[in-house]
Amino acid sequence: MKKTHDMLMVLFWSQLIVPAIIYVCCEYLNVDLAFLAGTSENGRYVVSTVMILATLALLPLALRLFKFQRIHNDLIERRADALHKWGIIRLIILGDLLLINTLLYYAYGFESAFGYLAVVTLLAMPFVYPTMERCYAEVEDEKTSVESEESPSEESTSEE
Repeated sequence: MKKTHDMLMVLFWSQLIVPAIIYVCCEYLNVDLAFLAGTSENGRYVVSTVMILATLALLPLALRLFKFQRIHNDLIERRADALHKWGIIRLIILGDLLLINTLLYYAYGFESAFGYLAVVTLLAMPFVYPTMERCYAEVEDEKTSVESEESPSEESTSEE
């Protein structure tokens, strides 16, 4: 589990450092990323619409990914291997949304929609921060943990 935790931490922080480097380069070093964007207004509209829809669809998906029954069962059965796989998928979804929205913000000349989408994605990142406690909690069966929490209280009342 420690190896999985370490790998998820490296991925998490790298997903935050790359957009931060883009921010520093574009804001303070005056790097122009406009060559990435086309000059067409229709192209800007299409890219903006696609990214808004993608962010609105993928952000809740990434946050709720471990609650889907198939994925939850996989996490319970295979523990560290499944956490490694699904944790990477979740972090890549969020990290890619953050990276793409940051790039498009600077590519389209400070288009506010992309900036807002990047900020919303950045605000969601702490909810998937891979602490060791969270790693163990994600692979623990909720029914088992509820039963183990109830057991000590039942024992203490029966002794009295």
